[in-house]
Amino acid sequence: MGGILNLFSRLSNNDNLVSKVVFIHGRPYVFQRRLGSGGFGAVYAARSSHGMPVAVKVIHLTGLPPDRAQNLVQVYLNEVQNLERLRQESRHVVVIHDFDFDAASGTAYIVMELGGETLSTLIQRLRGMTRGQGPSIDPMMIKEFWNQMVNIVGTLHANRIVHMDLKPDNLILFGSTLKIADLGISKKSDALGQARMGTPFFSAPEIMEDTPGFQRSYGPKADIWSLGAILYFMVYGVQPKYHPFAADPPFGLPRFPDPALNDVLRRTLVRNPHARADIQTIRNHPFSR
Repeated sequence: MGGILNLFSRLSNNDNLVSKVVFIHGRPYVFQRRLGSGGFGAVYAARSSHGMPVAVKVIHLTGLPPDRAQNLVQVYLNEVQNLERLRQESRHVVVIHDFDFDAASGTAYIVMELGGETLSTLIQRLRGMTRGQGPSIDPMMIKEFWNQMVNIVGTLHANRIVHMDLKPDNLILFGSTLKIADLGISKKSDALGQARMGTPFFSAPEIMEDTPGFQRSYGPKADIWSLGAILYFMVYGVQPKYHPFAADPPFGLPRFPDPALNDVLRRTLVRNPHARADIQTIRNHPFSR
């Protein structure tokens, strides 16, 4: 896995697209700045020929075996179609404007609506303002974002989609509304023939760790861990760890003074997925009301 992901990382760190004009389905887009990068490429703020601001995800597939590259292109095409379908059900899915694949360069492009900062950036900015003292954001905002995240996971699971990589970095703010811009790594991981492609401590332990005597398996409860991990990050400004007391506050910090929030952390940050709550239990939890 490392070789492929390192290749993606090196390519996405190359900012030679900034200030360039890129044609996507024959339409020109001026790339203005890079917003972020990940295992599968980078995302740029751009502007269409009509002046509309957009975000463009650039996915580099050069260096992959042809069959895997083609499989991954199909996965992204299916994802774009599914995102468009899910957007009819939920306000928490970004608008996709276009998708194109340039076979000559081995590059795929997804053009979508441009949002504001990510939840991760917001938390880090607000935590910096409080110098790390107390919750990163106020309790009402924590609960509002929590309910939106539960809605997102509920929509995914109702459509038999397990994201596997929910984290503050891929929750985008549009005003006060959180949106997702992808459907996670499950299908992409299968297309690449790779495992363990999540994010440490935000992805569930069963995704990131090998347990002797147990076959690696992923189910909907992987996203429940991610919900708890994001909530923990909103409260304490750090990720939880993979241990039996993952819901406890970081060493030296007091427990958050909300029994319902602490209980939902205890029900979500459970190493054993069979003992972890499901999305229906979380929806009915007092903290989600």
